[in-house]
Amino acid sequence: MEKTKRVAIAEYSNAVRSKVFILSVLMAPALMALSVGIQFFAEKKVDTSPRKFAVVDRSGKIYPALEAAAKAQNEAVKNPGKDKLANFVGPKAPFIPSTHQDQEDEEKLILELSNQVRKKKLFAFLIIGKDVMETDGEGDRGIRYYSQTPSYFALPNWIDRTVNGVIRNQRFKAEGLDTRRIAKLNRRVGVDQLGLAKRSKTGKVQKAKKDNKFVNFLVPVFSMMVMFMIVMTSAPMLMNTVLEEKMNKVSEVLISSVSPFQLMFGKLVGCVLVALTLSLLYIGGIAGVMTFFGVLELLPWSLIVWFFVYQILALFIFGSMFLAIGSACNEIRDAQSLMMPAMILGMVPMFAVTALIRAPHSPFSQAMSLIPPFTPTLMIMRLAAAPGPATWELVLGFVLTTAFMFFCVWAAARIFRIGILAQGQSPTIAKLISWLWSK
Repeated sequence: MEKTKRVAIAEYSNAVRSKVFILSVLMAPALMALSVGIQFFAEKKVDTSPRKFAVVDRSGKIYPALEAAAKAQNEAVKNPGKDKLANFVGPKAPFIPSTHQDQEDEEKLILELSNQVRKKKLFAFLIIGKDVMETDGEGDRGIRYYSQTPSYFALPNWIDRTVNGVIRNQRFKAEGLDTRRIAKLNRRVGVDQLGLAKRSKTGKVQKAKKDNKFVNFLVPVFSMMVMFMIVMTSAPMLMNTVLEEKMNKVSEVLISSVSPFQLMFGKLVGCVLVALTLSLLYIGGIAGVMTFFGVLELLPWSLIVWFFVYQILALFIFGSMFLAIGSACNEIRDAQSLMMPAMILGMVPMFAVTALIRAPHSPFSQAMSLIPPFTPTLMIMRLAAAPGPATWELVLGFVLTTAFMFFCVWAAARIFRIGILAQGQSPTIAKLISWLWSK
């Protein structure tokens, strides 16, 4: 045990003093700060030039209302007031409609307006059908929007809402209906999404709190992504370290002083300690930022405890796999071919993210989160998605994952003791399996 401890301390000390570790610590907050900075910079530099568009109104009834709606829209953009959503989205471009004379030759009309768009005189143009007010399926009832910038959705979406609103009101008027009365009757009622009320230990009833949809989505996905990122960046480093020592004959010197299991397990513990150090730094930084913004209560501390528990299990599982691969290979090329199955096992939970987010408590989600290689990432995501998995699922998942972890460490130790000294052989998965039972 003392030799294993020394190997672990040496691995941890060498890792935390390396440039790679320092870059890993600094890279995540640096990327976050850069991302926020770019967003603020882009918000100031966003293209807010007027979106001029021509309107060919063959019905003769839409353009006046469309022009009035554009003026109201542009005024709202200039003076967003206390509208938090408008302020968050940032500045928008004003919409400037202009009427255009229709022509009998439609091809000539479309070509003429298209050339104006190409010459930047117009951003887009709109052709409204003559019979757009009709409710039957006959006549020219279409609305066509032409632009060479199909990725810009703000203008066509606004035209869609506005024109259809005008058409709807015109149809109501034609039937002699009171549009103001209908507008009141059609006024939508907002739905507040709340949690559940509960009774505290003191007997006082705690009111249900309003759900934050952004947090409900962000916390599960972010927890899973952090788990995946730390595990799948830390574990492969073990393979590279062991392979490098084996190629340089350093492992033969080490084996003369410690047993293969002591060397392997010490490296594994050192890797876990390095990954936990990174996690503590990241989570501490996140807690500091949340404290600064006054939203620390959104950080579930029970989730953090389970995060570290499952992270340790995941690191031992995948670290054992990559250690076994590194010890069995003599060249990087061989290691790259063998590491693919282990990488796929780590990536499978990423393929199930959408299904688990939509229904974190479905039978599929329960089954996937109880398969040991997937349990750490998927169970963390389910823990972050209220109300969380049942107690029996947590216990069963922990027991199964722990048992699988011991199996992986045992299997890696069996492969490591032979592979670390094996030379001149190209390892295969079948050969690695045969080493499990060799004496």
